[in-house]
Amino acid sequence: MSPRLRILHLEDDPMDAQLVLRALSAEGLDCEVQVVSRREEFNLALERGGMDLILADFALPAFDGMTALAMVRERLPDLPFVFVSGKLGEEAAIESLKSGATDYVLKNRLSRLGPAVLRALTEAKEREKQRETERELETAHAEIQKRAEDYRNLFNSIRDVIVVADHNRTILHVNQPALQEIFGYRSEEVVGKSSRILYANEEDYRETGKEVFDVHKPVKGKLLELHFRRENGEIFIGELYAMKRLDRFGAVTGNISIFRDISERKKAEADLRDSELRRYQLQLELVYAAEIQAKLLPRSNPQIPGFDVAAKCLAAKQVGGDFYDWQEVSPSVFNVTLGDVMGKGMAAAMLMATVRAALHAVAINNTPAQAVHLAGQALFDDLENAESFVTLFHGQLDASERTLSFVDCGHGYVFVRRANGAIETLAPRGLPLGVQGGEVYQEGVVRFEKGDLLVLYSDGLIDANPQTELTQEIFASHLSGEGSALEMVDRLVELTGQPDPQPDDITVLVARYTGE
Repeated sequence: MSPRLRILHLEDDPMDAQLVLRALSAEGLDCEVQVVSRREEFNLALERGGMDLILADFALPAFDGMTALAMVRERLPDLPFVFVSGKLGEEAAIESLKSGATDYVLKNRLSRLGPAVLRALTEAKEREKQRETERELETAHAEIQKRAEDYRNLFNSIRDVIVVADHNRTILHVNQPALQEIFGYRSEEVVGKSSRILYANEEDYRETGKEVFDVHKPVKGKLLELHFRRENGEIFIGELYAMKRLDRFGAVTGNISIFRDISERKKAEADLRDSELRRYQLQLELVYAAEIQAKLLPRSNPQIPGFDVAAKCLAAKQVGGDFYDWQEVSPSVFNVTLGDVMGKGMAAAMLMATVRAALHAVAINNTPAQAVHLAGQALFDDLENAESFVTLFHGQLDASERTLSFVDCGHGYVFVRRANGAIETLAPRGLPLGVQGGEVYQEGVVRFEKGDLLVLYSDGLIDANPQTELTQEIFASHLSGEGSALEMVDRLVELTGQPDPQPDDITVLVARYTGE
């Protein structure tokens, strides 16, 4: 079924407007016609848009069709515009067509209206197709030009010297500035000459010809280490990749030589051996550092009355900036912490150890808000000098009251999954440590009922698998049913697919209120 035709009709006579609608319907056109008679109405309709065609009387008491045509052509140059008028002289008709009208129909010959409308719509579609084709051609031409320019830029940007030669090894093209940087020649000094001038000795020149360049059929390219001569006579050791030049059909059309100065590489190879030794020593030190960092994390799960708590930390590198911690304040009160230092690797690991130690020192005798405030003051200068910050969630779990008093320092990756499946986010939230000195943190409180879960994690849990959207709802859905806190931690880690390499540190902590 064809879409309904939307028409704006400029007409002051309702009877004429009705006759026009009937004439269109008689041609089988399904139309939605908006009739206007004043300039203001016509202008408002143009602003709203959405019409497929405009029909207009030539002369109206308060407006005129030619002015309406000018308004349309200014805004919508391709919109079909047909005059439907009681009388329209030959000069006026010609002037209207010159001004951009698509057609004109006299009111006493409305039988022509349907065909005129159909023709106008068809011509509009053809014009749009033509413009689309022109746009595509312009785009294609621009793309060809861009690619040609890109290829030229690429050819001249390559730091190796690329020499394109004919079957006789006469140089046809060569890239600058690589030629001058390596051999000291300008391109005009070598184009048209034999490539022999680039070789240090005749034997190397003949050997490359025998193996590749003098063979007039496709052969496998060869990488050779030879001696070459610069324009000033200096001889240097270089690498030559010799290959045949082929056209798009695979026929041989000449030769291509790619020269590289490797005199610096020889020195670098010796340096590399020393570097490998140093890298091995550093790797060994990283192993020791990873062992020490692992020992900074709790070695066993806390025994909190009525709660089952477990956590896991997987560093993206051998050491990382994530950490978790718990600290016994009394037999029924425990501090629980999860932190994420910006970055990863050794630098983040060093800051992690500093942050953990600072918080551990003040948390035992202070509320979460006080502890974080004191730690933030102690760490601010170090974090500012390191141009880093730490997101942190620190809470105090009171098993006898079944409550968790907490402070969220810009972390946000935490929620409570109630036993009935409902998800609660925790507020308030403050700034990360290291962002602003003297931050005053507000505490929040959450109470647990039997079966409720506290879930804490770092952003590495989300970033590990960018192809999969991992939200709190998805995490919560995988924590339903029975299972220990450690099993639930493993379920969340498995959702990442455990990529290798891992893009960021992954840390997860789950606390489950068992009521036992």
